[in-house]
Amino acid sequence: MRILTEAIEVATEVTKALAERGGRAADNGVSLPFLGSMAAWAGDGDHVDIGALYGASAITVALVKKRLGLKGDVYCIDPYDAETRDRRVVGTGLSSPVSATKEELLKNAEFFGVELKLIQKLSHPWPEELKDNVFATAYIDGDHSGEGPMNDFLNLRGRVTDYIGTDNMEEEYPDVVRMVLFAAAQDDWQLFYKNFIFVALRKTLPSRGLSAGNYNPAEE
Repeated sequence: MRILTEAIEVATEVTKALAERGGRAADNGVSLPFLGSMAAWAGDGDHVDIGALYGASAITVALVKKRLGLKGDVYCIDPYDAETRDRRVVGTGLSSPVSATKEELLKNAEFFGVELKLIQKLSHPWPEELKDNVFATAYIDGDHSGEGPMNDFLNLRGRVTDYIGTDNMEEEYPDVVRMVLFAAAQDDWQLFYKNFIFVALRKTLPSRGLSAGNYNPAEE
């Protein structure tokens, strides 16, 4: 996957601006250029972010789409419950801010001139509001512990047509590692790209024996 200059520029802008506005991009924004490029290569289509925090990843996708003229809405799934987030995210002793508010998310989106569609709920069970939605891309960066990462993949598995990205594929988060290895071993998804702690999974392409006209991802 080629990393786009536009994605690098957007990621730098977002990371810097959020820090100046009292927020942060997770892991200093190291995964954002890869995420933005992934969304760009998928082309037109909606995107969903699980775990929005201050909006760094969702805003990056929205800005990349906007600058490249790509169609599609950007959804965020996050309960914005401070107690839940602190318990699930801090885990390894993270001391930087982890308990953003939905107001901060929406103000940051407004600052960058993009629109985000917030579903203020947990990602599992899957929100009723999105039960019929199909997404071109998704990003998993919510609950990193226990069955959280696996539930997110299983909920997205049949709802995403192109790429699923995930953050924190590293030894500190064994449940994220377990989910990625499981996903990459399935018939319908494969490991497409890894750089640092970012991983992109790609929907398995149709067999060469199938013509494009006979292939419909929604039927899987």
